[in-house]
Amino acid sequence: MARGKALSDDLRGAILNMARLWDIDNIVEFTGCRRRTVERILADYRRKGTVAREHLAADLRGLKRSLTVQDVRFLRGTIQHSPDRYLDELQELLEDRCGVEVSQSTIWRALRRSGFTIKKASINNILDPTAFDGITVDPCSFRAQ
Repeated sequence: MARGKALSDDLRGAILNMARLWDIDNIVEFTGCRRRTVERILADYRRKGTVAREHLAADLRGLKRSLTVQDVRFLRGTIQHSPDRYLDELQELLEDRCGVEVSQSTIWRALRRSGFTIKKASINNILDPTAFDGITVDPCSFRAQ
């Protein structure tokens, strides 16, 4: 059944409060809503005990996140425990311990949203072991100080 623009929860609550004092005709005149809309809101309240509308999938924007809050906490804790882990290692740990299969880019996006930055190893730093002398790494942010 096609409907127009959804009414806000505030307007639905106001209609419910008006129904305590006024009849439906006065509510329709005051709010500018159709009679059937007011009747439906009041019937929903009698049936469910609330006038708040259920948020449908169409109301939510974007794709649902693959990693839950608990998964991201696990990743953060793993990185704080051992900050030298690579994304492929984190991916394997996440699959083994949490049962979640996601790509490395998904893991990186979740970590970046959590405030992490990346420190890339260059070929010069790998070949020269003294290149990291004097650099300390903050395990919570991956930034060299």
